[in-house]
Amino acid sequence: MRVPLNWLRDYVDFDLSVEELVELFSLRSQEVDGVERLGVLEGEVVVGEVVEFGQHPNADRLNVAKVDLGGQEVQIVAGAPNPYPGARVPVVLPGSTLADGRKLKKAKLRGLESYGMMMSERELGISNDHGGILLLEGDYEVGRPVSDYFPAGETVLELDVNPNRPDLWGMIGVARELAAILKTAFRVPEPRFEPTGEPTDDYTLRVEAEDLCPRYDLRRVSGIRPAGERAPLEMRRRVHAAGMRPVNAIVDATNYVMLETGQPIHAFDAREVRGGIVVRRAHPGEKMTLLDGTTRQLDEEMLVIADQERGLVIAGVMGAEDAEVGDETSDVLIEVATFAGRNIMETSQRLGLRTDASGRFERGLDPNMVSYAMDRVVGLLAEHPGGQPAPATLSHYPEPARPWEVPLRLSRAELLLGMPVEEDEAAERLELLGCEVRQEDGRLFATVPTFRRDLEREADLIEEVGRLVGLENVPERLPGVPLPGGLSPAQRKLRRLRHLLADLGLAEAVTYPFGPDRWNRDLALQNGDAGEEPLKLRNPLSAEATNLRTTLLPGLLDAAARNRSFGARGGAVFEVGHVFESSEQPEGMREYALRFRLAGETGLDAEVPTDLLTGVTEKGKVAGLLAGTIYPPGWNVPAFAAGFFEAKGIVERLVPGAIFEPRPRPFLHPGRAAAVLSGGVEAGWVGELHPDAVEKFGLEGWPVAAFELDLEVTEPDPAPRFAPFYNVPPVSRDLAVVVGEEVRVGDMLEVVSSLGSPILADVRVFDVYEGSQVPTGKKSVALNFTFRAEETLNDAVVKEDLDRISERLREVFDAEVRSS
Repeated sequence: MRVPLNWLRDYVDFDLSVEELVELFSLRSQEVDGVERLGVLEGEVVVGEVVEFGQHPNADRLNVAKVDLGGQEVQIVAGAPNPYPGARVPVVLPGSTLADGRKLKKAKLRGLESYGMMMSERELGISNDHGGILLLEGDYEVGRPVSDYFPAGETVLELDVNPNRPDLWGMIGVARELAAILKTAFRVPEPRFEPTGEPTDDYTLRVEAEDLCPRYDLRRVSGIRPAGERAPLEMRRRVHAAGMRPVNAIVDATNYVMLETGQPIHAFDAREVRGGIVVRRAHPGEKMTLLDGTTRQLDEEMLVIADQERGLVIAGVMGAEDAEVGDETSDVLIEVATFAGRNIMETSQRLGLRTDASGRFERGLDPNMVSYAMDRVVGLLAEHPGGQPAPATLSHYPEPARPWEVPLRLSRAELLLGMPVEEDEAAERLELLGCEVRQEDGRLFATVPTFRRDLEREADLIEEVGRLVGLENVPERLPGVPLPGGLSPAQRKLRRLRHLLADLGLAEAVTYPFGPDRWNRDLALQNGDAGEEPLKLRNPLSAEATNLRTTLLPGLLDAAARNRSFGARGGAVFEVGHVFESSEQPEGMREYALRFRLAGETGLDAEVPTDLLTGVTEKGKVAGLLAGTIYPPGWNVPAFAAGFFEAKGIVERLVPGAIFEPRPRPFLHPGRAAAVLSGGVEAGWVGELHPDAVEKFGLEGWPVAAFELDLEVTEPDPAPRFAPFYNVPPVSRDLAVVVGEEVRVGDMLEVVSSLGSPILADVRVFDVYEGSQVPTGKKSVALNFTFRAEETLNDAVVKEDLDRISERLREVFDAEVRSS
């Protein structure tokens, strides 16, 4: 919201510097994004009268003027050709500073002296028109400062208005806010006009889509001088300073009142409206050519303002060329309405069309502001360009919005704010915000006006009182009791998980929950990882975000490919996030629409709320990717290439006791992939990526391994464990046994571990042989055992333990010892 300070002074009196005002707003209301200055910053601008005007003798594109400044005649060289003898123009004098930082001096141009400069509208901050000198029309006295008629310079604050404060999208709302901060009164202009025009009843009003249009008012203003006539200079100056382009007297009046009240207004050329106004949903396939020259096809959920034959406006967004106000318009119908904010937001998104009006409507406007805005714009049109308002307004307002009462306990306010608040102080602040307050038994009861929909609870009132009093006044003191809160068990688990993976040398990545169609295609997941069809978005943000992800893997692969393009030789990354699965099984391609909450600038939160997704469930996952050559942190840690066993080792740290069972997946190498089982239930997968998938993601030539696990089965324990040192040498023994080819080596290792030998320090597999040296259907598994104890071990003790292991393997797997 752009706030011109000279305009703001029409509503509230204040004597603060720009710097003080910026600090005050930032501390007690809204953040100030910036300050812009227009026109002449310092110096003097006076009214001059052109006495002579002609061609520069030494330049084809320059002119020379003799200008009377009120007793002083000066010579000014100008480039614009439009001044003429007798014209009155604004003249900035030498020594003045312009908005672009230039300091004006006496100059000599092509041999002629020039004293000062005649100003264009752009140089005075009135509009962007720089085609000629501003010719002052009306009673401007020669020699008087221009500031006696209108400001020659302007300072504009750019407020970053919170999404829940649509009342601050108008100058009146900003003035009310500043008055509440300063504890002073503010003024609202009183509309004045004589209703002597043609009746509005010549037209009809019918609202068919009542659920999308809570209120719609229509009033006629006839007898207007042609709309090509310009609006008053001060109105144009204010509209331009507030960020809009002056157009003509009618359009500028509607924009002026929108900027003043925050309520968008639309004007129809009454001669082009056939029969009356109908507020309805768009017809199937209906098209409309808009004011920007584009033709848009509408759907049946979009709201249209139409006449009896055709659509005239996409409600709350933009008008059509039909019934547009033109240079010859002399009779208008003024629309002031409120629409369902969510519908306007969705319409704006689907059409890719965002306007000043849609940005206001989607936040939810006060329907009770409609009456004032209508009277205000009608009054301005009656004043200039001389319109005649109709005696009555056609209005559809079946369910008027009413104020509501919210109680406030001062004891609760002190508890939440950390400082005491006087009862009278709190009551005064709330009254300045527009509430009606009654005091009863140490409590306040505030009747909240309908333009403050954000004030629903006691805590909301306490927040308002606190910020207006000044949260910087809260005393600094340590709490007398331990602070509540802390991490939940689930949050502590996630933190341990992230710390463990980082300790293992992986860097955390955060990727979007949306992806392109190529993800499913390149991972051979056209029918989903579990036989499901892709989860398509109905309103994707871009062509690269058309699907909800069903696995974290493709986002990590894209990240690795980007790192490679920047020269990385490999890397290890992980992500903790959510994937999405269908909770329904309808036939055909599924489409799901993200329905965002109505809160400010439309966008996405860090996580997509699953209650806003139709037919979709959300599951927490952790995934890791090893690609290329991994260089762990630390000078004494050797680099290694990504592979199945490296990824498997990480999974074993995340899921203690995990069992790995060979199980193919379309995107994994068929001989180097496994399902991860925990408690007999599949909890994820691990493996090396299929060469085709590696190539499609731009990682060809790199070994790539990955894993993905359900968050609920992970039991990360990154705490270090101390292993005692022994000052005696270990004893190493090998054992080769023949078992059936169906026996899994992992099961054999688990049986050995279950014996609980006090001297067995380590066991590993160093060879598996299947060939002519063993019987058909059998394989030889060679194991290496490391024995260690606090005292030196002898052969007899080691042999006894090894025999016990051999016997146990024979009992469980029918193993035959080949050698030991």
